[in-house]
Amino acid sequence: MIESLLVVVRWLRRLGVRIVAPLRADPEKSGFRLSSPETSTTTLDGDVGWGSRPPALLRCDRCGSDIYQRHPHDDIDCPRCVAEYDYDQFLDLELQHFFCSVCGSEMEHGHRHPNTIEVPEWATCHECRYHWEFRHDY
Repeated sequence: MIESLLVVVRWLRRLGVRIVAPLRADPEKSGFRLSSPETSTTTLDGDVGWGSRPPALLRCDRCGSDIYQRHPHDDIDCPRCVAEYDYDQFLDLELQHFFCSVCGSEMEHGHRHPNTIEVPEWATCHECRYHWEFRHDY
């Protein structure tokens, strides 16, 4: 009788391990978050709003050099010449691309309402599926 109970307990333990195994966190993955509902995408990670905009690579309109702007409210200072721009002069410079906040890859970006909103409205990383969306009223 006791042996029969031990067999049932072992069988239930194995069954429990098999059920729980897929639900355990994978130490190889850095995290899994679904995009915020505003983005309406199937990406793995995402942010909304200009304050969480990914880092940008801009072209200096004075010398043509690349300017890296890490945060959207950082001043834009050219590393090669004396040109200095306030963060609100972002639109005065040519945006080359955004860098993914998660993996650092170049992101595809674009406009949904080009005649209404001047700033890029979205950016997607095709490497890690990160997506950024500009917050605005529809």
